[in-house]
Amino acid sequence: MAEVSQAPDAAVPVSVIIPVLKEEPGLAQSLEQAAAAFTASEITHEVIVAAAEPSSAPAVAAGLPSARFVTHANGASWGSAILAAGAQAQHDAVCAIGADTLYAAAEIPRLVRALVENDAAMVVGVRIGKRQPIPAPRRFLPWFIDMLASDALGMPALDLNSSLRLFRRAALCAHADRLSARAAPPALLSLILLTAGARVMYMPLDENPLGRGQAFRGLGETPRLLSSIISTGLTHARLRTVSLIVRMTLMLLMMLAMGVMMLWMLGALPGF
Repeated sequence: MAEVSQAPDAAVPVSVIIPVLKEEPGLAQSLEQAAAAFTASEITHEVIVAAAEPSSAPAVAAGLPSARFVTHANGASWGSAILAAGAQAQHDAVCAIGADTLYAAAEIPRLVRALVENDAAMVVGVRIGKRQPIPAPRRFLPWFIDMLASDALGMPALDLNSSLRLFRRAALCAHADRLSARAAPPALLSLILLTAGARVMYMPLDENPLGRGQAFRGLGETPRLLSSIISTGLTHARLRTVSLIVRMTLMLLMMLAMGVMMLWMLGALPGF
């Protein structure tokens, strides 16, 4: 991961997009905290909230009264929400931050510095939980997904589904057709830029200590993530991806065989 200085680059204006895909508990309070962080950062910015009306409108108005409001269809994907707001963004640097990671708004200046100093197309906030350790059950699935993507593509792919990322608006527009799919998760933007040879940087980001009680939503997103990884891999690294699929299939068959054997030894399979 690239080490960058801590000082913010206030000369670079940022369009901050907050996609709200469903009703978020405590959204108003999170938005208020984010607003304070945006103000303290001294970065010239605008805030665009992409949300489905009418459920999120009261929370947005209470938490970020100065934000612009862009609507999208209920059940829209991360990609379509980002595109809807990005079409109205005024600045070249665009920051997408999820409603569940608004605690990290204070980290945006670090991402801006990394984007500028490294002339990168995107900087991804990688959740590492350095000060607030992430429980093992919540670490395993993201690690597994990242491992699969890195193996399939032959290049490092860290925290694919992180909802905090800063990217160039030009990079978003160049791949709008692929992000417009209803099922497009944040991971797809990483996969697209990585396979296009764009410079993607990774910034360590501490985990939210207040998010421990929230249900881990990664499990529900796993099918979309796997689909994105496999389809991207088959297009850009066919042999590596086919090899990965074969190895994973063999491993699953071995695990199934071991499970059947254990059940047989315990006498739980009558008739065998």
